Amino acid sequence: GTVNITILNNRQYCVILDPLDDKGKPQLGKKILVKGETFFFLRPGERLEKGIQNVYVLGDNEALLLRARETYTENGTKHAPGDRWMIYGPADYIPAVEVEIVEKRRAIPLSDNEGIYVRDITTGKVRSVVGKSYMLLPNEELWAKSLPDTVEELLLK
Repeated sequence: GTVNITILNNRQYCVILDPLDDKGKPQLGKKILVKGETFFFLRPGERLEKGIQNVYVLGDNEALLLRARETYTENGTKHAPGDRWMIYGPADYIPAVEVEIVEKRRAIPLSDNEGIYVRDITTGKVRSVVGKSYMLLPNEELWAKSLPDTVEELLLK
């Protein structure tokens, strides 16, 4: 069969699944991160996880929520499997093979009379944030307060 060349520009990356070692033996279950700018052919048994992907570009008010798939050390900080942390912009980011991106977050702008409910997922405590721009922390999520139907109807008027 024909194997197409894989070409990455300087703003792309890919992850090769089940790569071959120097002797041509498959390393089943292993992953290799390849950053552009480069080109290569996939060897027999190798495949790309999620194909060719673009570098994540974060603005001033953006962040990426990350979770460790396995033990991972970054800039001297050790992350255990399941740990969550965030990378804040402005930045370009390429996730390591041990890291998964949970979501991209933006700061939530709030005026003086606006607010949101924020739930801490480790303790379950819910608190309100009012009147300032707010970026959720790695262990927080937006929480929706359910209102009685009569209150919902009044808000719609």
